Amino acid sequence: MKNSSETEPVRALLQHYAARGAFRSFSEVPHASRRLVEFQFLWFRDVRFRVTYNPAARMLTFVDVLPAVPARSEMDRRLRAFIASRSGRSVPEHRRVDLKKVGVSVVNRKSAISVAFVLKPRHVEYGTRKAVHLIHEVLMDFLNDSRYVEYNIEHFNLNPEMA
Repeated sequence: MKNSSETEPVRALLQHYAARGAFRSFSEVPHASRRLVEFQFLWFRDVRFRVTYNPAARMLTFVDVLPAVPARSEMDRRLRAFIASRSGRSVPEHRRVDLKKVGVSVVNRKSAISVAFVLKPRHVEYGTRKAVHLIHEVLMDFLNDSRYVEYNIEHFNLNPEMA
């Protein structure tokens, strides 16, 4: 399953981001479920990110991208609104997520938020790119809010002296 033709475009695009220096220490790691392919890399402030891909469902998931966010908390609600807003007409087309090409869902399990992307047929590369770009916006724009300074210090290696 790991070398399926469904997986290769996702793998190649994530490797492309690593080659460009966006991700560091990029690797594909064995996953407990044989149905999933897992990638790990250092990204925002040298935090390790886990991304799984289920080729059968064409689902790319940024696993526990925001830890320690209680379900239905203000931060959870604001993140969901932020992500939903990225497909709105007010977002420039080159930054907008086209929901006809990629589905997006936010899942909060045990106070850890994962963001899952269902990559539509013929739009796997588009969906993978938009997934990376949307998570980048979450990290750079959403978390840049002054309400999340302590959160960034605790979970994303923000230097308190730089806050």
